[in-house]
Amino acid sequence: TNAAVAEYLSSRTGYREYFANMPAKITDEERVEAAVSRNFARTAQKLIRITPEASKNTLLSFLGRYDVHNLKAILLAKKLGRSKEEASHLLIPAGSLTQPELSHMLSAKSADELYEAIRASAFGSKFLSSASIRHLPRAQIKSVLQNPNADSTRLDMLISALDSYYYEVAASSVPASEKDTGVLMNLLRSEADAKNAITAMRLKRTGAEKKAIMASMVEGGNFSHRQLEKMAIAKSVEDVATLSSAFFISETGKGEFASAMQRYKSDGQLSHFEVVFENSLARKSLHTLRLSMMSIGAIVGFLFLKEEEMNNIRKIVRGKGLSLPMEKIAEMLVLVG
Repeated sequence: TNAAVAEYLSSRTGYREYFANMPAKITDEERVEAAVSRNFARTAQKLIRITPEASKNTLLSFLGRYDVHNLKAILLAKKLGRSKEEASHLLIPAGSLTQPELSHMLSAKSADELYEAIRASAFGSKFLSSASIRHLPRAQIKSVLQNPNADSTRLDMLISALDSYYYEVAASSVPASEKDTGVLMNLLRSEADAKNAITAMRLKRTGAEKKAIMASMVEGGNFSHRQLEKMAIAKSVEDVATLSSAFFISETGKGEFASAMQRYKSDGQLSHFEVVFENSLARKSLHTLRLSMMSIGAIVGFLFLKEEEMNNIRKIVRGKGLSLPMEKIAEMLVLVG
């Protein structure tokens, strides 16, 4: 049970201190999610302190992924009608957005108020004035913020704009002279490719047309525009998956992908593909960590692996919350070493 997970983490692991001062009326699942988020945020702060000054801007740019995560979580919470308290447990306060700024966004009662709350933050101001979002006029952005359920296409476009902005900022923060430039850029591009492949599969399954799929693709990956177009016009999810299999180079990755394809054909669950991409990215993170000892590459590699640890714990408690069998939960976990 999630009560047992919470008891184990709060009494026998390094997560113990992060269970202190929890709100009284929250579930065991929410307690665990809040604790691992606190732990991750503290880890990010420690990494900032130990990062050499010359590489600090790169790390801070990579931490922008959690600002993106938090804005997505707020949009998702509003889409699902979650309360401020419920939504707060989905946040990972490891980026530049402060707790008061996030709280202001969660408390917004209207689209205008939420838009202004986002724009008032340094991250939001830069994002809303970036090239990534220029194809969405302010009125359309506010329309999505007012009712995320009303226009799923524009919601997907807003989310992809957030992702594109992150990849652009993170990539531009890596100096060409940095010895870890190659491995860091490979990590970023691979993540963008994985996101595009899964997004194309998800939208293809809903019957989305080429225009909607292409509008939801993020920039900064290794897949060419032509490859993304082929995914967008593919006839089925299986065809998209076959086109995206070029992502996998190693025999391990190819074998995992082939197995995921068979599982998808048997039960129609896209999660099989998601886990395979996550496994591949985790291996790349581990490779980056091992290849770049005592450098920004090692720090970013460690950050990504720590994120997977957090995600695994979240998958376990969410799976238990949905009464999924243990074998199903185990299939979703990303384990590398």
